Amino acid sequence: MGRLDGKVALITGIASGIGRAAAMLFTAEGAQVFGVDRDEPTGQALAAALQADGRSFHFFAADLANESACVQVVEQCCAVYGRIDVLYNNAGIALIEPFGSTDAAMLERVMAVNFKSVFYLCQQAIPQMQRQGSGVVINTASELAIVAQPLYTAYCASKGAVLSLTRALALEYAKDNIRINALCPGPIATPMLQSEFDQADDPAQAKAEGIATMPIGRLGDPVEIAQVALFLASDAPALMHGAALVVDGGKTIF
Repeated sequence: MGRLDGKVALITGIASGIGRAAAMLFTAEGAQVFGVDRDEPTGQALAAALQADGRSFHFFAADLANESACVQVVEQCCAVYGRIDVLYNNAGIALIEPFGSTDAAMLERVMAVNFKSVFYLCQQAIPQMQRQGSGVVINTASELAIVAQPLYTAYCASKGAVLSLTRALALEYAKDNIRINALCPGPIATPMLQSEFDQADDPAQAKAEGIATMPIGRLGDPVEIAQVALFLASDAPALMHGAALVVDGGKTIF
């Protein structure tokens, strides 16, 4: 018996990193996963691999920066599986830019993917959960929703918005037996983080400096975040509503 047997999980950003690890872990634990990403070739390859292993996984290609795509994602998930027990808003992008040169297009893109997609997907999925009588929402914020970092102003703002949204929704829908919590990862060894290091003049030095902020002396692994998401998606944390689970190897207390 898996911890998610019989549950349908909609997970965004499944092509790499934490989302990919979550898709693999959730299906291993018995969930039927509806995975979403804008990287269609990689998403289709993951679907083929998981289906060949006998797991239930359906891939849907979408750019979640668009509200209409978010609406379609929820509609298609319900068309394929008939319900949504877990919504895991994992998709996100990083923006490294001085505040003074962050233009309107940059701000709109990071807010659209990191915050607006979470807002719209919740807005579409929560009514389905209400009809079912239960549901779980996991919103990916960040340790940078709690602490700040130079050159990440727009990113910090987008993740802070996710955290505030999570708390507000948790209060509004607790009475409907819907648990809504935020997951706040620290530096995790993902392609997105590596691309951030690669933008530095000395990528190796940038990575070393990033690791130096971690009391555990290393970056986190995507599966370590997926394991916490699995806990949130399971029936175990029944009393957890509106929490911000910081999983950062101690960085924010260092």
